[in-house]
Amino acid sequence: MIAVFETYDMAFVGGPKCMSTSVLRSFYQLEHGAAFDHAAFGGNVHRYYRQVADAHVRAHEPPDLDGLRALWCFTIVRNPVRRLLSVYTNRVLRHRDIEKALASGPDTGLDPAPGPDAFFQGLAEYRAAVPSIRHHTDPFATFLGPDLDRYDAVFHVEDAARLQRLLSERLGRPFTLEDKQRSRRALAFTDLSPRAQDAIVAHTQPDFDLLHAHYSLEHSLRALQGA
Repeated sequence: MIAVFETYDMAFVGGPKCMSTSVLRSFYQLEHGAAFDHAAFGGNVHRYYRQVADAHVRAHEPPDLDGLRALWCFTIVRNPVRRLLSVYTNRVLRHRDIEKALASGPDTGLDPAPGPDAFFQGLAEYRAAVPSIRHHTDPFATFLGPDLDRYDAVFHVEDAARLQRLLSERLGRPFTLEDKQRSRRALAFTDLSPRAQDAIVAHTQPDFDLLHAHYSLEHSLRALQGA
């Protein structure tokens, strides 16, 4: 997704599960002096900023970065494995995306409430059957493009303090993220079976290739396994 903050000549290009909603709500508060009102606008904050960006770009996914050349452009990335784990706790458990989608569609033979091992081992099938799962597990390149060098700044979900500090300096006023969306349930990589872990590694390999300057698969696995 692309958001253009015309008040500040800035643009944000983000992907799912990488603080996008918090960033958009925080900028809306700065630009309008009030919190985003879902009811008044008739849609969510993502839709609002997508419409603003449509005046600047030809495509959102993959992003039309050429349309943002006149703007200071930043993105936010996240450890790919942790991002994928959060899809299960947030979209599968909390929002019940699979259960809702399968209840209103043709019989797929898929478990509407899969455990984490079943979900990750069957990720390809769940992506094919449930659009929201596909969207939230699409590779980073789908949302950010193939080259992060195109961005003026790349921030990490894991270092929100740096993001707030540098954006405050850039804006010339305090920038504070709204409360980040967090699932109450946590899922650890070590909770999963070896087959589910292998499926996650295979799915996230393209992300680690793109984000090689920011995250290492080897180091990530050591940290996630407590080594």
